[in-house]
Amino acid sequence: MLRFAYAIFATPLILAACGCGGAFQTSATPNATATPLLRDANGVSNIVPGRYIVVYRDGSLPASGTARADIQIVQSMTLFGLTVQQTTSTDDAATLALLSAQPNVEYVLHDRYVEGHQNTVIGTAPVRPIDPGADPADDLYRSPQGWAVLQAGGYGANIAGGPATGPWSTTMGEGARIAVLDSGVDASHPDIAPNLALNLSEVDPAAFPSACDDGSPQDQQGHGTWTASLATGAAGPGTGGVIGVAPQATLLNIKVLQRVPTAVSGIVDGDINAGIAAQCSAGQTGGLLSWVLQGINDAIAAKADIVSLSLGSVVDLYSGDGAGWKTSFDRVTHAAAAANVVLVAAVGNDALDLSGGRYIELPAQARDVLPVVASTNPACAENLAAGAVCAAGSITRAYYSNFGASLDAIAAPGGSFPNVSETGINGLVRGACSSTGCFNLGNSSYVQAMGTSASAPLVAGAAALLRAAHPAWTAAHIVAALRSSATQTPAMAEPELNTAAALVAP
Repeated sequence: MLRFAYAIFATPLILAACGCGGAFQTSATPNATATPLLRDANGVSNIVPGRYIVVYRDGSLPASGTARADIQIVQSMTLFGLTVQQTTSTDDAATLALLSAQPNVEYVLHDRYVEGHQNTVIGTAPVRPIDPGADPADDLYRSPQGWAVLQAGGYGANIAGGPATGPWSTTMGEGARIAVLDSGVDASHPDIAPNLALNLSEVDPAAFPSACDDGSPQDQQGHGTWTASLATGAAGPGTGGVIGVAPQATLLNIKVLQRVPTAVSGIVDGDINAGIAAQCSAGQTGGLLSWVLQGINDAIAAKADIVSLSLGSVVDLYSGDGAGWKTSFDRVTHAAAAANVVLVAAVGNDALDLSGGRYIELPAQARDVLPVVASTNPACAENLAAGAVCAAGSITRAYYSNFGASLDAIAAPGGSFPNVSETGINGLVRGACSSTGCFNLGNSSYVQAMGTSASAPLVAGAAALLRAAHPAWTAAHIVAALRSSATQTPAMAEPELNTAAALVAP
């Protein structure tokens, strides 16, 4: 039997304690025949050459004009009081000084590349859907592969596969709007298409060209389709094999990551003239941090009720840029919360203890954001030993999940090893994937994977159920209900999501 696992998380900014820096080995003027390296030779810097985030003291953006003729404003986010500006100049210090000296400028940050991260793949082929039989709709939900959605509260209304009564007996999320900021979605997928109402891409190929992605809203890497299906995969006849926690919620696809080449053995990273097909096949998610900010801005404009963020960064607050990004994210996420948007963010897959305070996870630890760690399947307790088989046990925090009291996180299914079955009890999380690229597995409609990237959309789906059931509740009320109702267990510091209890919380 073929076996494999992923733990996928987008990590845009890692500012090391050494304070290492430097520019990427890329041209300041991107072109269609070169893909920037996501890291420099030291594996540290991920600065986008010639591209800056300019934040204004009073939130008043300049009416017109820029500091210099070779600088242009490429994005303006009035709600957040910031602009994205780009120049062809290679004199970074002079540009920073010039931008910082402009009237009402509070501070200036470098834009950053966003880089995907994954664990080892075991085996060489994708896990395929089980035989759909006479009724193809929702077969994977009805199998043991639907454990994560069930554990997150996706059951009830007499739908086969889970208990007859539960959160779905109250609501299935109709009327709630979930924005998924990720690598796009497969708009033709039967689990995605019925609920998809917005199909938008923030990807600008001129700013960050990739030979592996056309910049359209279509998911060409797989990660975004997987996460979206866990939040709001459709249910019923004519749909696909999985069901999301909020299967009647509206899906807003806002693509902020694209597929970018990844080095493979014998091929130089970023060289599209040698083995580009192999590099794209192994490609990860990548993008720009400014696209993420624009994505939150557009989610608010599209009247999103919930934003799901399966991406993030570990930031060193002792560095100027790190402290600036914390301030900027606080401004952006607080503006979203003030617009009555619930923000849910994954905490990352680096197994880091973030209790010390110097290093924090963004956006998970930004203002008003609900952070989520990954928990395991109690029917297949975590066991990392070679040859382990599934056995019942306690729900625990997954081995790869970041953690720490300072996160003030709740837990939701993310999956773990063992991974022993394509159709039976398993530690991984089954979700939809993309027909135009499913991780490094070719094109597949479904995939088993693991990571805090699963945990965040599951909680986002739960938040959508609360929004639909209690339309008068504010975003802060929904987050408070999810926190206060989460179940404390002896085996894990973080309380586990309890959607049924949250629905009846005061």
